[in-house]
Parts: sequence; structure tokens; C-alpha cells
Amino acid sequence: MANELAWGLPIATYLFLGGLTAAAYYVGVIADIVSNGRFKNLARLGSYIVFVPIGIGLLMLLFDLGQPARFWHLMFQNGPLNDGFIFRPSSVMSFGVWLLIGFSLFCGVAYPFMWIAEDKKIPGLAGKETLRKLIGILGLPFAVLVAVYTGVLLSVSSQPVWADTPFLPVLFVISATSTGFAAIFLAVLFFHREDAEAMVRLERGDRILIILELAVVAILFIMLLFSPDAAGPVKNLMIGEYAVFFWVGFIIPGLLLPLYMQLYIKQNRGRILKNLAITSALLVLFGGFYLRYIILLAV
Repeated sequence: MANELAWGLPIATYLFLGGLTAAAYYVGVIADIVSNGRFKNLARLGSYIVFVPIGIGLLMLLFDLGQPARFWHLMFQNGPLNDGFIFRPSSVMSFGVWLLIGFSLFCGVAYPFMWIAEDKKIPGLAGKETLRKLIGILGLPFAVLVAVYTGVLLSVSSQPVWADTPFLPVLFVISATSTGFAAIFLAVLFFHREDAEAMVRLERGDRILIILELAVVAILFIMLLFSPDAAGPVKNLMIGEYAVFFWVGFIIPGLLLPLYMQLYIKQNRGRILKNLAITSALLVLFGGFYLRYIILLAV
């Protein structure tokens, strides 16, 4: 099957920002719900994180498509405004377009607007905590599906790695969630420094996710060792042409270094380690982007 997309930097940017914004949203909303409002600032910051990056990601997708009309053709039967809307769940691209529309409306517009109304004391909307939480919950399926979709989108490539190696989408989801934790952590660090408990919990959650990422990479590597029919692109990525870029460019700076820094910070509580915490979070973000870019190069 011919590629529906030409994999490259714009698509890598779209996958990265899509996963990051989706994760920042559901991390914030879930933290708010589970803590009974104690960590509602995480939901506020997570909603604001969604607002700009999702727009940039969509622009990157349109830019890579070359012709914006191709985007609309995935929504309508025979082109823009001809024969009405069409939804083809069997088409990864068609499903993705409608999923992104739902995500943008609920998570990128409605939910952040409720927080803006709260912060700006907009009459009629400020103080509507129940409505805000309801919108947040309604947006959760869209956010989770977008995080998953950023991995499943590889199905439209000429070599559907995600189908042959199901752990790759799992790796994408874990990585997206980790970048979401890192983005919210940076937001808390710069805008809510007094929220020390939230920062500790975000660090702890990200450490767990980094360990899970390393475990998934280990499983992929073991599968390669014991499977002579392992997917070619995955083998090319981990022990072939792109192995150096994967291990030296992603594993070390994107996983091992942030994990070491976070463990060091954990053992030295009470000391001023702001720069180290910032570096760790930035490395996680870099690793999340580089993972997607190098995988797309190997497909």
C-alpha cells in the first residue's frame, strides 16, 4: 500500500504535539478528579497547555499534506461541501480527522474556556465547577484516543509496524504521557512554585513512566532477538541503520539522563535543584520528539 503521508519533520512534530497535549489534558483532569480538587491547578495548566500546541500540530499536518483540501476531503463525501459529511471508521486518516475535531472542540476550546472564565470571573460561567468537571470528563475519551492514535497512525505507512509490533503504539502512549507530565511540571515550576506537593507527585509519575518506557524498549529488543520474522523497520531502528541515533539520541538523553536526574533530586530534597529539574523535564520533551522522528525515519 502506498504511503498516504510523506513521513518527515512536520508529521513528527504533529505526533509529538498531539501526544503531549492529549496527555497534558488527561493528566490534569484525572489529577483534579482523583484529588477532589486539591490538584485542580494541574487541570488548569494542562488545559492551557492544550490550547496552542494542538493548533501548531494541526498546521504541521496540513503543511505536510501539501494541499489543505485533502484534509477536507477526509470529512466530506466528494470534497468540501459536496454530498455532506462522511465518517469512515475503517480509514485511519478519516477517523483521525474527526477525532482531532472532537479533541479540539472539547479539550482545546471548551475546557480551557471554562478555566479562562474562572480566572477572569466571567459572569454566568465563573464558579461553574460542576459544568467544568463534566466538560473535562467528556473530553477524556478524545484525549486518550488521540494519544493512542499518534501511535496507530503508523498504520498508513507502507510497512505497518504497529500491526507487526504492537508494543510500538504502547511505547508512543507511554512516551506521550511522560511528555505530558514534563510539560505540566514545567508549567507548575514557573507559574505555581508554591505547589511543591504537586511537583513531587509529577516527578514520581514521570519516573514510573520512564521506567515503563525502558521496559517496553527491552521487550522490543528481546522480541527481535527471538523472532527471525521481526518487523524490518523495528530491527532497522534498534540494531540496524538507525541504531546509533535510537540509542545515543533517544535512550540516553531522553530516558536515562532524566531518570538519573530525577533520582538525584529525590535523594536531595530541600536543596535548590531548580535547574536540574528544568533540564530533566526538557530532556523528556526532547526524547519524546526525537523518538517519533527517528521511528518515522526508520519506517
